[in-house]
Amino acid sequence: MVRTLNNLSDLRQTGFGQPRPRHGLSLLWWYSHDCVRIDSNGRMIAQYNPANGAFGFHRFYNRDRLLPKSNLPYYEVGNLSSTDSLPDYVTENYSGYSDNSNKDRIIVSFDSGWNRFEKIYVTQHSDHVKFDQNHTYCISTELIKDIQDLNLEDFLRGRTNRSEHISIDIPQSVQIQPFQSQSTCEECCNMLSCVLIAVIVIAAIVWFFKH
Repeated sequence: MVRTLNNLSDLRQTGFGQPRPRHGLSLLWWYSHDCVRIDSNGRMIAQYNPANGAFGFHRFYNRDRLLPKSNLPYYEVGNLSSTDSLPDYVTENYSGYSDNSNKDRIIVSFDSGWNRFEKIYVTQHSDHVKFDQNHTYCISTELIKDIQDLNLEDFLRGRTNRSEHISIDIPQSVQIQPFQSQSTCEECCNMLSCVLIAVIVIAAIVWFFKH
């Protein structure tokens, strides 16, 4: 089973494309903005036909069963040693060697009849040939939309968009109870009144005996 990533927090937790010089996050941002459009029915419409080989797209035959069996062909992109057409922000940290700077890939299943991507996966090499089954994930349409809502700088810095909310659980022992707070304030006011009255009475008695 390949885990599906549904939001930016899920993606960050996997560590995909991190840290530099890995290029996976830049590659995924490029793909989300330039290669796919989500239509009103949530379908992932292809902006380029991967079968044409643009940007280094090529067939991925899934011989090691990295991905689920599919009747649609798989295509891989992201090998920086086999393309010079990806944007500079994707390739800028590439060393030219088989190292972490060329570790990450995107793999898609493509339906040419409908010109759309059925599935989008991210993965990474475990060695020079094989991919890592334990670091292979399916990218949901919701996550693609989240990435499309961010510019590259914010995405790489790990910022989220407004669709994700952070909740903080406050321990019961420190939670403020409105009714108890009101009662406490009234008690404090009553105590202050009593103290002031006592001070006034004492001052009056002292003044009386002095005069």
